[in-house]
Amino acid sequence: MYEQINPTQMFRERQLALLEEAGDRRLARQLRAGAERQTKERSTIAMSTIGLFAALLAAGLVALFALSVPALGKENDVRQQSVPRSDKTDAAIATTSTTTTPKASFASGSGANFLGVKVSDHGNLLSFESPQGQEQLFDGQEGYALCSNFGNTVHAHDTGSVESGFGVPTFSQPNGTGTFPLTITRKTTDGKFQLTQLWSKPDPIEKDITVTMTLKNISSSPINVVSLSRSGDFDVGTLSGDQGAKTGDSAWQWDDSDSSADSPPVGTMLTALTFGTDHGAHIETHSEWVGGTRERCLTTGQTTPTSIQDVTMRAVYGLLDFSPGQSKTVKFEYGRM
Repeated sequence: MYEQINPTQMFRERQLALLEEAGDRRLARQLRAGAERQTKERSTIAMSTIGLFAALLAAGLVALFALSVPALGKENDVRQQSVPRSDKTDAAIATTSTTTTPKASFASGSGANFLGVKVSDHGNLLSFESPQGQEQLFDGQEGYALCSNFGNTVHAHDTGSVESGFGVPTFSQPNGTGTFPLTITRKTTDGKFQLTQLWSKPDPIEKDITVTMTLKNISSSPINVVSLSRSGDFDVGTLSGDQGAKTGDSAWQWDDSDSSADSPPVGTMLTALTFGTDHGAHIETHSEWVGGTRERCLTTGQTTPTSIQDVTMRAVYGLLDFSPGQSKTVKFEYGRM
């Protein structure tokens, strides 16, 4: 008796192979493990279904996954020279969002002990300043992207000056206008997801801020292989050139205390705090990010540690499959280092 071909598994294997070819082997392994666990669970359930339903389901899957899937782009090894931050522009970007007014602001301490944070009404980190006078985030270029189908379907994204696919936000600020905590809720215009961001009050001691993101499938159909990303253009110090590095949990940018290329020696870190959920971290060149990766969830990223150049950083969760009405929650943290 011949083994029956599973079109869903064929699709997953092809996409995981593409992720591995693109250099994101760690996230590919994590997604593969999660997919195998879910495949075993579904196989047990399928044993009790009637043959006619199984045949119809297989036929539907063959039709659904017969579409061709574009391969992920190869790594861009562009190296850029440092320029003064005031001279850096993103003129090539089509601006579709003008959110620049803080919805919540926080300031504490002074000098080396200062922390200042501002968040927009769309849930973008507009400003992260610590120590005093060291603005770590370039022009509020930070935000999030929501994807499914191994990153090939982008439901919505918003990284400050560029956004698409999200509806008008609603808010909750229990401590009053302009304060933290701040809750921002948005739905995707395709009717698939609701995304809720809870920005906690910044920690003046540890010099960090946490955003808890809850994603809910508000459609009547399952949505497969979902990913949720946060990324941003952070320029620590006085120039746009920084070094970038990553672990499995965090990406960070810094100006080294032993280097004369930039000053002072400061840094910023982005961490995926929900360690039990599949996740990864990346450093990208500024040209890659403004060239389009800011609008997506997955990226090839750069080999780290990088040389001194204009870089961006990202953390991404692989949330796997969502049944109708299902919610999942993860946390991100920005902090001084």
